[in-house]
Amino acid sequence: MATLQDVADEANVTKMTVSNALNGRRDRLSDATYERVMAAVRKLGYVRSATARSLSAKRSHIISLGYVPSTHGRAETSLGHHDSVFLGELEKRVTESGRYLMVHAVTDVTSTAASLKSWNVDGAIFLSTLGDEAEVLRRAHDVPMVFVDNYADSPLISNVRVDDYRGGYLAGRHLTGAGHRRIAFVGPALSPPGVVHERHRGFAAALADAGVRLDPAHVFFCETAIEPARELAARTVAAGPPPFTAVFATADIIAAGLLKGFQRAGLHVPRDMSVIGFDDVEIAELVTPELTTIGQDVPQKAHAAADMLHRQLTGGPDTVPEHISLGVTLVERHSVTASRDR
Repeated sequence: MATLQDVADEANVTKMTVSNALNGRRDRLSDATYERVMAAVRKLGYVRSATARSLSAKRSHIISLGYVPSTHGRAETSLGHHDSVFLGELEKRVTESGRYLMVHAVTDVTSTAASLKSWNVDGAIFLSTLGDEAEVLRRAHDVPMVFVDNYADSPLISNVRVDDYRGGYLAGRHLTGAGHRRIAFVGPALSPPGVVHERHRGFAAALADAGVRLDPAHVFFCETAIEPARELAARTVAAGPPPFTAVFATADIIAAGLLKGFQRAGLHVPRDMSVIGFDDVEIAELVTPELTTIGQDVPQKAHAAADMLHRQLTGGPDTVPEHISLGVTLVERHSVTASRDR
């Protein structure tokens, strides 16, 4: 088994340099030296002793990722497309900093806060928690924390999110620009403040700017999964042609389910029904027709969260909380066309 000295010899550096690289102390190394050390680590298959490392540093070197699982009304489901991409990118970034990522579902805020203490984590990243939950977690356990897609308004909480309002606005502007006037909105419950609430708010604003009213009867709530969305689409056409010509779904996975449901009911997308999603994850290009959607850079969001937490861990107790809002873009494909009502 390769040792620390073996890695140092392979990279032609000292053991201290190797230790700095493995412990994420990038400020003490040039980029070239860091890459040379990590190349030696990969070549030799060097594996650190987590136990010895924790004892010597008095840290666990564990970062916790807590995520809120989506449900189908009965049981928790696996990570969705967006969350899976986020998790994969976050794990790579955390590992590069010399730490380990532990993933767990957040089903109860109080028990999660207690678990963080028992696991002795160095820091935590939370995905899709609510604003008030962020405040509870921050007060309950004093370790660096970053909240992703959270709309807590506390200046003491560090968070990373995308411009959800702008995304909803772009979707509404695209559909009204195509001549649609009878438009539906589909997403999970509108819990303010939050991601879905902001997307709905931006969407309604775009329609209002175009002189279009978003009919409350055309706002549908749906879990973030294919099958509930497919069933919703089937219900809307069960009694005849739906009373709208276009729909904005707050996630690509919902849009894909709607598209499937409309097609099974005999509607042609986009000729009879235009559909636009949100996220631009893999499924957007796997369905037929390919989805027009609002794109967010999920890897960038994961990297921003990991880097933000790293700055807290290395900056000490006086580190100022950060707030990052990432941009979104309209990705045009083939699921939206001009309204025949035009």
